[in-house]
Amino acid sequence: MTRYWQIDFARGIAVILMLFFHLFFDANYFQKIELSGFFWFAFPRFIGGMFIFISGFTLSYTYRERNLWSVAKLRRVLKFALIAIAITIVTAIFAPNEFVVFGIIHFFALASLIAIFFVKREKLCLILGISFTVLGFYIQQFRVPFWYLFWLGLIPEGFRTLDYYPLLPWFGVMLLGIYFGKKVTLKVSDYKDSLVSFLGRHSLAVYLIQHPVIVLLLHLYYQDILQSILKV
Repeated sequence: MTRYWQIDFARGIAVILMLFFHLFFDANYFQKIELSGFFWFAFPRFIGGMFIFISGFTLSYTYRERNLWSVAKLRRVLKFALIAIAITIVTAIFAPNEFVVFGIIHFFALASLIAIFFVKREKLCLILGISFTVLGFYIQQFRVPFWYLFWLGLIPEGFRTLDYYPLLPWFGVMLLGIYFGKKVTLKVSDYKDSLVSFLGRHSLAVYLIQHPVIVLLLHLYYQDILQSILKV
């Protein structure tokens, strides 16, 4: 697939914002600081929304160059699924009271597969994108007495997790990314490399290694982070 520096650069910006947020998130998790207020609620969702929108935007370009059911595409979905399972296992060990059951990687594993059926339906992407996004944010105000639709966006009573990106509203954001990806034509030019673009190209790897690195940095600063982890 042709690489567009504009996409990598935009994703790289999202990576930088993610690293900034998770530095504070992890410090808060270990009770070194306190995060409160609307900003700290909205900021991570804005960052996650950036990744998801860019993913949808990228999908619209991917399918201009590949078949819908390409081996590379299915291999990528499988990779996301395996990583998602690993994240659930690891967080269940180290954070059993709020382990990740449907975080952003779980979302990508499922949503990028479902998106195949929508990528050629431009108007439907716009209509459903808006509808799913609005509906998803609306239903998240409520809690339900069952668990089997938490992946869709119906939040169970007493539900706690470190990372949560259900299909509603976030699949709507992906569909909007697909729609705008079909409306915008990026120029194929000499690749403009930079640290930001490098981070964008390797966003998944950065996502996977960020927390161990951040925890180490926090331990070097506070001197007691690793001890609190080992107690778990």
